[in-house]
Amino acid sequence: MKNLRAKVSAFVGRIFGGSTDATPANIADSGLEQGEAVLARCSGRSVRPYSTRDFGREPYHGARSVIVMPILAPHILKHVRAGLGPGMIAFIGTQTSLADPAPSGTEIVVGRGSTQFDILRVAASDAVNYDMGTEDLIARLQRWDKDIGIDIYAAQTDLIQLRLKSLPNDVGAFAQEVYSFCPDIVDQGAGSLHELASEIERTKELTLWWD
Repeated sequence: MKNLRAKVSAFVGRIFGGSTDATPANIADSGLEQGEAVLARCSGRSVRPYSTRDFGREPYHGARSVIVMPILAPHILKHVRAGLGPGMIAFIGTQTSLADPAPSGTEIVVGRGSTQFDILRVAASDAVNYDMGTEDLIARLQRWDKDIGIDIYAAQTDLIQLRLKSLPNDVGAFAQEVYSFCPDIVDQGAGSLHELASEIERTKELTLWWD
């Protein structure tokens, strides 16, 4: 029995880098370290030991981030996502920081997550001005993802950007739903439901924000 326990201990040690205390927390930390390495390699920038919430003013130490030129952010994000393993997410974070002093550039974030909806949780996105918290936003986006498929690629305090994997059968009705969910997309953006529907058909993208 002692020999069996020794063999099991040695086997576990080989799998988890010589340690037999590979708890889920240890594994998660390893994933974050791997994500940090990918982020550094793809961006060529120094990695911050946090991402930001609350318009860039609140550090969140459960994620990592870099600041890059805004025009390069989508390209870098594509490569970061390709290099990450399971259980990790990457997205464009704070784009306009209210921190003092504010960094010059756009944030790219890596963090732990099992689905793209964890992006909103890491970013702490909400629509408090419309009485919607993070989980309320997630519930709506999950429904859209089930119906037409979406790819959330950016999130910050009061803004979410996503791509539609397919167009809804009735784009006009979908535009009305989007407007009900996010009035600012028309009132401060497209200007009319007709124009919003046209933009959805043309770009297959949505930028949602709640001022």
